[in-house]
Amino acid sequence: MLKIKSAAGPASYATATPPTIDFGEFERVVSVLAKCDRDEILGVADTVYAIRVSIAGNVVTYRVFVASTVGAGPNAWAEIADGSDLSGRTFTVIAEGE
Repeated sequence: MLKIKSAAGPASYATATPPTIDFGEFERVVSVLAKCDRDEILGVADTVYAIRVSIAGNVVTYRVFVASTVGAGPNAWAEIADGSDLSGRTFTVIAEGE
């Protein structure tokens, strides 16, 4: 079975305790696909977001990585800084569970 959940990002991102989405309707999540509403390269001075997920039972944890399109590059991916406000971003997770 598949379920889709979306949530606003945290107002203050913490690398020590990254955000989670709970799929309590499943005993366990088998696989996931995660997406940020702003992951395409949109312009010359934009930030591109990527998501790394981990699964523990029926809880999906997601870490947010960013790369900037500013400058000549190459621009390396790095986990977003502690305290970053992601409340204006929407994160969607599609989970397959049992």
